[in-house]
Amino acid sequence: MTWRATIISPDASTACEVPYLGVSTKGLSFAVSMGALGNVLAAITIAPTMIRQVALDFSSLPVFIAGVFGGPLVGALTGILAGILPSAFFGFVGGQLGVLGFGTSIGKAISGFSVGLLVRVVKSSQSRTAFLIPIVLLAFVPEAVWIYVLFTAFIPVLIPNQAFLSAFAVPILTKAWFEIAVMSVFTSAIAGHSGFRAFLGRYVQTTTFQRLQTDY
Repeated sequence: MTWRATIISPDASTACEVPYLGVSTKGLSFAVSMGALGNVLAAITIAPTMIRQVALDFSSLPVFIAGVFGGPLVGALTGILAGILPSAFFGFVGGQLGVLGFGTSIGKAISGFSVGLLVRVVKSSQSRTAFLIPIVLLAFVPEAVWIYVLFTAFIPVLIPNQAFLSAFAVPILTKAWFEIAVMSVFTSAIAGHSGFRAFLGRYVQTTTFQRLQTDY
């Protein structure tokens, strides 16, 4: 059995069937663009605020947008790409995680996939952009678990000389929840902008949020 999803055209009321688990060329291009934007945001936010393994990081904003408009696979791919520079920062440039720094990309991919999946669950009759705030917050839970496991299990075992970094798990997660709360509001506002949705509709096949009604 092949899973399929219905995609609504941005300029017509017709629908077409596309593979649910497939990523189109437009979707791939969208993921690369959003991933690049994520790295730009990482450079702007991480570099000036880096203290040991803790730094502000708003590079997941394009990941959430990609998940909302492109679906779970596009969101996951964007997360991997958007996490490249943060992984380098936390692994080699300003942090001490080494190759485990690339766990940042994995975490962002998990969030991108989760938000795309949760958006598909929301029925179109309930599709208002305000729903994206709790959706984004909920989508971060799996990544939060991954971060905790990375610092408390993987680091002590794989790089025992850096085991003291496990003490950073709670501060990092506290900081991360603040960032996610801020990004959830921005994701909701951006998704509710009709001009942005119309522009985006020309470049990527979107989910039900392409035609949602806003609360603003």
